[in-house]
Amino acid sequence: MPELFLNGRNLYHDDQGPRDGLPLVFLPGLGGDHRAFAVAIRHFAKRFRVLGLDHRDAGRSDRDPNGYTIADLADDTAAVLASLGLGPAIIVGQSMGGLIAQELALRHPDRVRALVLASSHAGTDTWRRALLQSWIDLRRKCEPAEFTRLVMPWLVGPAFLEHPAQVDGLIRFAERNEFPQDAEAYARQAQAALEHEARDRLGQIQVPTLAIVGNRDLVNPPEKSAELAQLIPGARLVELPEVGHLPHIEAGLTFRKTVEAFVESL
Repeated sequence: MPELFLNGRNLYHDDQGPRDGLPLVFLPGLGGDHRAFAVAIRHFAKRFRVLGLDHRDAGRSDRDPNGYTIADLADDTAAVLASLGLGPAIIVGQSMGGLIAQELALRHPDRVRALVLASSHAGTDTWRRALLQSWIDLRRKCEPAEFTRLVMPWLVGPAFLEHPAQVDGLIRFAERNEFPQDAEAYARQAQAALEHEARDRLGQIQVPTLAIVGNRDLVNPPEKSAELAQLIPGARLVELPEVGHLPHIEAGLTFRKTVEAFVESL
């Protein structure tokens, strides 16, 4: 069943690929669900047992009005893997998903084979808090499609914006979501993300790690991913040219090849 009742709530996951394949898990970012990785999931499902998760408060998973932390979301992920009898898995997390992946490796190391941390960072700062708070306020005033249109210049690089059809496609993607995220659910996820701090713990991660960042990422500038890679023993950093905060969407083919090369090197 794609919905599992774990940690007091229903958690949805998309499960594709051979049942005996090496598990590969995609964790979406703030406000996103498993659909954000739809192309990557189909691609990797040819060889791997691929899971795309909907975090609590997003997609088809239950809403949680009580609030939570990134650690709680990592525990959700571990519970899904345990329920399915999977692990250790290769964990691919984008933005907030990368924060969850870090916590998963720290709290449940037996469930993690390797990490891919895309557009992610080691801990928050004053600027990031201000940015996320402004997005919380804006989301409370806008429907999902309008919100997506307004924050688009933050999320993608200039090259992506040169193609109106791509921009319209992202807006329609948000507009046509059958399980839209309400403003307060978005606020709860953002609150969890802006409290993330792992700088003094990342040295404990002992699995192969790849950090991926776009060189035009405004939300998570390259130096933040560089710091992340420096703090995790043996981690590697790949910087994608002319890409913003959404490498899996802006440069999907390059993103998939980069992840594939890393996985094959394990």
